[in-house]
Amino acid sequence: MIESLIDLGRVLVAKLLVLNVWTALLLAGAIVLDRALSPRVRASWRIALYAPLVLRVLLPGDFRLPIAGARLDVIAIPLARISARTPDAVAASHAWLYVLPVLVYLAIALLLASRSILARVRLERALADATLKSPATRDVPCPIYVHDELGPMAMGVLTPRIVVPARLLLPGEEHALDCVLRHEMAHYRRRDAWLALALEVLSIVAWPVVPVWIAITRVRELIELACDEAALAGADLAARRRYGHALLDMAERWTHTVTPLRAGGLHFGSSLRKRIEALADSRRWPTSVQVAALALASMALLIACGSAAQPASPAAADASSNAPPGDGAGQRGRLAPEVIQGVVRAEFGRFRTCYETGVVKDAKLAGEVHVKYTIDENGTVTDAAVDHSTIPDQDVVACVVSAFNKLTYPKPSGGVVTVVYPIAFGP
Repeated sequence: MIESLIDLGRVLVAKLLVLNVWTALLLAGAIVLDRALSPRVRASWRIALYAPLVLRVLLPGDFRLPIAGARLDVIAIPLARISARTPDAVAASHAWLYVLPVLVYLAIALLLASRSILARVRLERALADATLKSPATRDVPCPIYVHDELGPMAMGVLTPRIVVPARLLLPGEEHALDCVLRHEMAHYRRRDAWLALALEVLSIVAWPVVPVWIAITRVRELIELACDEAALAGADLAARRRYGHALLDMAERWTHTVTPLRAGGLHFGSSLRKRIEALADSRRWPTSVQVAALALASMALLIACGSAAQPASPAAADASSNAPPGDGAGQRGRLAPEVIQGVVRAEFGRFRTCYETGVVKDAKLAGEVHVKYTIDENGTVTDAAVDHSTIPDQDVVACVVSAFNKLTYPKPSGGVVTVVYPIAFGP
């Protein structure tokens, strides 16, 4: 158990450092493209520019796109060290260094999740005082509620509804109410509540990745801009002007009770300045040109995402360069390095037994064994052999190779995977 936490902590720290660097670069590229395309491409489509950043977080660390003849069939794992000490001794001396990041990650993720759930519960309790203005109809397919303070906003994943403040029902506010309802209905038709929930979960799971938080903020702004576009589809300049005045009136004349952070509300009055600026510029490229421009921009970011694999250790570079040119051709597979490490480390007892039998004959026995093996489509290890060794005791080497032959992995995606796994032994 302790060794598993140690391995998880090591992988977590290494992956988070790499993720922050690569997602920062992807975020910078997405923002540049977003700003460049904003006058001519719809906001609802520009949301896709931030998808590669999310993919970089979700995909395995060794993910690469199969372009330019890049090899995917050889993975070299960082050196694992095994000594004659017992697992208890290893845990006692080093466990806390690697367990601490895991505990911090889980504690903060749990805190954020609890905060989110509490905010939603508080909002639902506050809305218990809301009264039903109109039930769902063909023209308005979700119910509309009136609250003395909260709103306007669209909320609810399984039970979507629109909440408007009672002030919007006063005489003379008919136009503002119409603008609000068109905007909030756009949220409903676009299923933005599901997207907001996905962004919320992502912010909790990937909380240590700072660029993800910035990207989420921008995507939420684009969601509001996209609903403005939907609400003003086909509108003339005068209608756009009236819509902008409604936005300004909401900001200047009324005081709104803002719902708690991550409470699930999508607000009509958020991102006010950027939305007013977007209303003033409605010049868009033809749809085909918008699609082509967005496709090219997204492809560039996806290529960058596929090139953002974790940098290999020196051992990895050597292993890849020494691999036979035709090895694995046509059946390249992928298995995350942390998965491969986890399987090997779970069987450290086998390798330690091999070493301890050698230590009985030579108390100063030390060295490295690099084993190259193949993981087939079923996750079975085949063709395990010594790639390099500095251990003089051949019985120990043979025992290590035999131990690798007994490992079982999850099924790789896409075919077979060739691995070079170096292990260092020392007293």
